Amino acid sequence: MKKSLSLVLATLLFVVLGCSLGGLTGKKDEAPTPAPDSTSSDTTKSDTTSSDTKSDTKSTSGNSGNLTLDNFNKLKAGMKYDEVVKILGSEGSETSSSTIGNIELKSFKWEGDKFARIYVNFKNDEMTSKSQSGLGSSSSAGDADITKAKYDEIKNGMSYDEVKKIIGSEGEQNSSSSSGSSTYSSYTWKGANYSRISISLKDDKVTSKRQSNLK
Repeated sequence: MKKSLSLVLATLLFVVLGCSLGGLTGKKDEAPTPAPDSTSSDTTKSDTTSSDTKSDTKSTSGNSGNLTLDNFNKLKAGMKYDEVVKILGSEGSETSSSTIGNIELKSFKWEGDKFARIYVNFKNDEMTSKSQSGLGSSSSAGDADITKAKYDEIKNGMSYDEVKKIIGSEGEQNSSSSSGSSTYSSYTWKGANYSRISISLKDDKVTSKRQSNLK
């Protein structure tokens, strides 16, 4: 009986030792779990940041428009808004909008460098008037050859070309508009020492003139 009990205990001990050794062997054979590749992660983050930066740069870049006196002079009464945009090179900023019956009125502003501004008014998507400020020209830079004698030669009823011939250079167009079948415009010539000559025209005929600091 004692021998049988000893044999059973020996067998159990052998089984327990065998399981323990098997567990240790299994742990040795397991491959270690690889650590996260921090370099790859950082590279991905860097690429994403770079992509986001490029996207932001592209979305914030814009065009202030081709705000020059030449382009301003190309704007004619009756033009559509899209035609004006094509000439100026960018969308305008709407400053007012109203509807009266079946008439829709809108005003837009274009802004450029050095306080250059162009303002355009539309009636049912057709340009009715325009004005500008800060657009450079020889007449606006103080280079126009203007004198009191030349101013005195300008008479009501003269055409713009006749006035231009007297002064000797193109004037800077400040505004242009139409009402019914009539068109209205104004021009300025600037000379030395803050001197200037300004005229207003209706249907290309001088209706008024003004001067300052002429000798």
